[in-house]
Amino acid sequence: MAATFTWKESNGAGEVETTATNINFGSVDSPNLVPGSNAITINTNSFSKYIRVKFTGTWSVISNIKFWKSAGTLLTGETVKASANATYVTPSASSTGDSDCPTAVGSALAINSAEGAATIVYGASGVSGYTGYVRLQIQSTASTPSGSGNQKTFTMQYDES
Repeated sequence: MAATFTWKESNGAGEVETTATNINFGSVDSPNLVPGSNAITINTNSFSKYIRVKFTGTWSVISNIKFWKSAGTLLTGETVKASANATYVTPSASSTGDSDCPTAVGSALAINSAEGAATIVYGASGVSGYTGYVRLQIQSTASTPSGSGNQKTFTMQYDES
C-alpha cells in the first residue's frame, strides 16, 4: 500500500482543523472560501492560511517534501507570500512578513514533518503523519485590479520509499 495525502487547513483562535477542498484566499479566516463572497480589498492583505498535509496509508519514509506555486498568473501589484514550517497563530490580515512564494521546484520551500524532522517515518514513535505548516497570504497594492483574482495552483511534492 502507498501513502495518500489530504490537504488540511487550520483556522481560528482555537485552531480548528478542516479538510481543505480549496485554498481560496479572502477577507475572513475560514476554510474552503467562496472568493466572491469574501473579496480582498485593494491595497490590503488576505487572511493568512495555515495549510499542511496529513499522510495516511502505509509507507516506509516520506522525504524531500517541497512546496511551491506551480501555476497561475498574479494580478498587477499582487504577491503570494509563503513561509515553510511556520508556527500556528490565529490567522489575521496583518502582513506576515514572509517571502514571495517560490514558483519553481528548484526554489521550492523545504517542508519538514510536524515534529520538525526532514522525513516522516511510518510507525515511528511520536510521528503524527503531518507535515509542518505552510503559511500563505495574498498581498495587494493600490494598483491591483478589483474583483476576483486569478486561479493559482500550489504543489506539494515528496519522495516515498
